[in-house]
Amino acid sequence: MLVASLFSSPTTLIIGTVVGTLAPLFCWYASGNPLFKAFTLAAATLLVFRLSTVLRFRRRSVHAMSTAELLHWDREYFLGSTGFSLLLGVVSFAALALTDNVPCHIMMVGVVISFASGYVARNAGRPRFVLVQLASFCIPLILGLHFAAEPLYEVISLYIILFVVTNVSIVFSLNRNLLQLAAARKESELLAASLQRKNLTLDSALNSMTHGLCMFGPDLRLEVSNTRFLELYGLSREDVLIGVSFDQIGASLVRSQTLAPQSVADLKELCQRASELSQGGEREILAESGQTYVITVEITEDGGILMLTEDASARKAAAAQIERMAHCDTLTGLPNRFRFGEVLRTSLEFVKPGEKLALLYVDLDNFKVVNDTQGHEAGDNLLVKVAERLSRIVADGGLVGRFGGDEFLLLATVTDDASALAFGQRIISDLAQPMDIEGKILSVTSSIGIALGPEHGAEPSELMRSADMALYSAKAQGRNMAVLYRPEIAEDLSHRREMETDLREAARTGRLFLNYQPIVDARTNQVRSYEALMRWHHPEKGPISPADFIPIAEQTGLIVGMGAWALRQACADATTWPKSVSVAVNVSAFQFNEPSRLIEAVKDALLISGLSPDRLELEVTESLLIADQDKTLDAIRTLRRLGVRFSLDDFGSGYSSLAYLARYPFSKVKIDRTFAEQLTSDSPSRAIIEVVCQLARKLGMRVVVEGIETEAQRRVIVALGVEQAQGWLFGRPMPIAGVRQQHQSAA
Repeated sequence: MLVASLFSSPTTLIIGTVVGTLAPLFCWYASGNPLFKAFTLAAATLLVFRLSTVLRFRRRSVHAMSTAELLHWDREYFLGSTGFSLLLGVVSFAALALTDNVPCHIMMVGVVISFASGYVARNAGRPRFVLVQLASFCIPLILGLHFAAEPLYEVISLYIILFVVTNVSIVFSLNRNLLQLAAARKESELLAASLQRKNLTLDSALNSMTHGLCMFGPDLRLEVSNTRFLELYGLSREDVLIGVSFDQIGASLVRSQTLAPQSVADLKELCQRASELSQGGEREILAESGQTYVITVEITEDGGILMLTEDASARKAAAAQIERMAHCDTLTGLPNRFRFGEVLRTSLEFVKPGEKLALLYVDLDNFKVVNDTQGHEAGDNLLVKVAERLSRIVADGGLVGRFGGDEFLLLATVTDDASALAFGQRIISDLAQPMDIEGKILSVTSSIGIALGPEHGAEPSELMRSADMALYSAKAQGRNMAVLYRPEIAEDLSHRREMETDLREAARTGRLFLNYQPIVDARTNQVRSYEALMRWHHPEKGPISPADFIPIAEQTGLIVGMGAWALRQACADATTWPKSVSVAVNVSAFQFNEPSRLIEAVKDALLISGLSPDRLELEVTESLLIADQDKTLDAIRTLRRLGVRFSLDDFGSGYSSLAYLARYPFSKVKIDRTFAEQLTSDSPSRAIIEVVCQLARKLGMRVVVEGIETEAQRRVIVALGVEQAQGWLFGRPMPIAGVRQQHQSAA
């Protein structure tokens, strides 16, 4: 700004320079002294230089200049003005000291004083310039007055000095004013820019709001509105011009059929009431389109009205959906456990005399098989079908709910225990009827636990616990049945949970151990293999039968870790036996639920022990083959590729499908001990063993008969073609020390 002020009045600058050029010309004309002719030429040269500076600067934009460019123009102006000032000073000295021509004296004194005043006005932005220029022509003028022939000129020189001092004071005062003006202008520009930014930010904030906003003055005339307000109410910009009244906007809303006349009247009443009471309010209105608007009104500081509009349609719908989800199962639409619990509590409070409230806990048997074999979508469709059937069963006043997974709860009123069990049996029968699921016919069985209120529980949690224990009993007894709660069930469950806790501790602390029973050549009695049998000696209860703790281990998942330990221990023990003797380890069907984990457990056991894979034999039962044949077959084939052998254990105790022998890569078939018990008296048992032996030989398998306890039984199986046998006749299960001692004695 200060540099620009030097060029702010180019006309006066040019006129002054021209006048300054004519001054030495006048002195030359008046005195005839040729020296002034040279001064005139020098002044004309400086005139051209200064005109060039002014014209070139005026073509440029000051705002586009860099600091370096501004300094260049500042220096160029300073050189031109200082040179011209010095020339005028020399001319004035020459006119006063070298001539006695009074017109020349008057001309130069007048020109110098005029230029001094002009410099102060024009160059106040650069005080240093003014000081140099005043010194350039005033000092020569004062010296000229001093050396002039007229003595009184010295008095005039004193006035010139006072004039210079006064001008210096003026120039600094003007400079301060200019600096203040520049600072004020800059501050004004900053404030204007800040205000513009704030206005843009405010507009952006208002127009990006999810709520519609409008502000009315105390007279209910519009002052501010945002874009969202127009969108919600379907208004145009012409409808919301500043100053329009609330009534005009309301009329537009009625004409466009956005709001009903009554809704507009309600809004106006809300605003007037808020204004009268000086407090905000809220109202919910329904638009003609079906949208739900929540209007909030607040009072501004000047008594105006701030109105916010929220489209609450989605929020209201979501809240309703959440409410439904909190009480209903999303898949079947049945009441969930929370809602069912509320109804159960109320029902328990209003049981009529002579009636009982039956709570039936229904669990689908082997539902996981449907999910695994048919897919989760088929499983979901099955659950929906079951929910429909159960709803029809209780349609005459009962309630059915989904507890989660494949578990359902039913409430019904019964008269006695028999009617409750009959009702449970009816559910089992109805659910067992075939169902068409995605074109496939499926049948399911179910287990049901029944508890009666209030005798089995006066509180919902107590009654639920009783029904849960009855359901556990139904599963333990073989499933596909309904069981009514009895106090003994709680005792049995307590005993089972205690045993489960002890079994976990035994597995963790290494209290489980293995015994080994020999499998021998039926003709020579030579040991071919040992079957590893898991044993548990409880520190207080003594030996626990595998028939008691193995089912618990399978139901709780402990069998996976216990089975992996048995594999490692059996392989390690087998390395101390002769290389011709192998080891057989039972593998539970539950271990095949995670085939990759089982395969890794076998690999680890072989790697850690160093046992040859062909000396490890894994025994599986028919129940495994029924559950998931494809998955089981893949796992068996993977392990067979490692060199591990498989045998089918307890053959004949279940479905006894001969197809298993053809489909699975078994190296051995173990015939169940029940056939051995009837060998000497039951010809069908001998016939079955003989047929199995013939089939096994053709398939390259060995046959083992379990439970051989007498010599007579041994002779019969040898005659039938059996190659190997197992039973007390050849040895009872023994610890590893007994096995080692047996081999040492044989050696």
